[in-house]
Amino acid sequence: MPTTVRSARAPAGNKREVLERIPFFIDAPSELRREFMEAAAVVHLQPGDHFLREGDSCAHFAIVVSGRMRVFKLSESGHEITLYHVGPGEACPLNVSCILSDRPVPAMARVEEAVEAVVVPAATFRAWIAEHESLRTFVFQMFFTRLTEVMSLVEEVAFKRMDQRLARKLADLLVEDGASRGSVEITHADMAADLGTAREVVSRLLKEFERLGAIRLSRGRILLRDAALLNGLAAGRVGGAG
Repeated sequence: MPTTVRSARAPAGNKREVLERIPFFIDAPSELRREFMEAAAVVHLQPGDHFLREGDSCAHFAIVVSGRMRVFKLSESGHEITLYHVGPGEACPLNVSCILSDRPVPAMARVEEAVEAVVVPAATFRAWIAEHESLRTFVFQMFFTRLTEVMSLVEEVAFKRMDQRLARKLADLLVEDGASRGSVEITHADMAADLGTAREVVSRLLKEFERLGAIRLSRGRILLRDAALLNGLAAGRVGGAG
C-alpha cells in the first residue's frame, strides 16, 4: 500500500465492530470470519490521499468500510477521466487484479471522502481466494459490476457528444429519485476530471446550458432551473453546444 495509508492495529473488540459493518464479512462462513479477524488491520485515509498510484505494486487487499475513493486514468496531457468509484462494503478491482496478476496498477485511486478500510496482506488474500468460494463469488460479482460501469463509460465516450454527457451528469447530480435537489456544489474542474475533458470545455458548455435556461451558475454551485430541458439536452433532443 502507498505510504499515505495509516494502519491502526485496533483492539480485537474494535476490529470486530469495524468488520461487522461490511456485508461480505457478515455473510461469510465462520472460518473465513475468524481468519479475517486474525489477519485484518484497520486503516484510515484522508481526502486527497492516494490509495493507489499508477505503477504501484499491491502489498495488501482492502475492503472499504466507510468513505469513498475515485478510480481514474490520467492522460499524458494531464486530463483525468473517472473509471468508477469505490464505496462502503466494496473492494477495488484494480487492487485485486494487481495482486492476482502480480503486475503494476494501470490507473490511480484517490480518496474523495475520508476512508476507513480493512486490509489483509496480499499473500493471505491469494490463499483465501484459492480456499474460499464465498470470497471468489464476492470478487467475481465486483468485477462484473465494475466492468459494466466501464463499458457504459466507453459507450458514452465513443458515441455521445460532450454536451450530452455533461447534461446527463448534471441531471444525475441535480435530480434524485425523481425529486429535484435544487442545486449542487461542484467545481468545473471536478466535472472535467469525471468526464475526461478540459475545464475550459466544461465551463463553455455550462454557460450554454445557462443561456438555454436549464441551469443557473453561481460561485461554486450549479442551480437547476428546468429539469425537463436538462434531460432533453442529455438525450440530444435539444440543440446544445457540441
